[in-house]
Amino acid sequence: MDPVVRWKCIAVGRVQGVNYRSRVAETARRHGVVGSVANRPDGTVLIEVQGPLGSVATFVEEVSGPRGQSDAHAVRRIADLPPSPDLVGFSIHRG
Repeated sequence: MDPVVRWKCIAVGRVQGVNYRSRVAETARRHGVVGSVANRPDGTVLIEVQGPLGSVATFVEEVSGPRGQSDAHAVRRIADLPPSPDLVGFSIHRG
């Protein structure tokens, strides 16, 4: 069984104003991971995701690249956080 991980990631590219946050939330629900997504003032998107390592890795892979109007050129893991039992669901923040 995969260990539970919690990653903080930054998505760069055409990721604001193109329904990218909705794409991220939909992908998270499909993979059964929890966390949040938010726009940042610098034009990037912050993603925090928690779940089994394999599910989190596949999720990050799926939210990378082009789809629809969005194109996340890169989704980089910037921090490993301790898993939180308080995280439930996946939320979209305005940021």
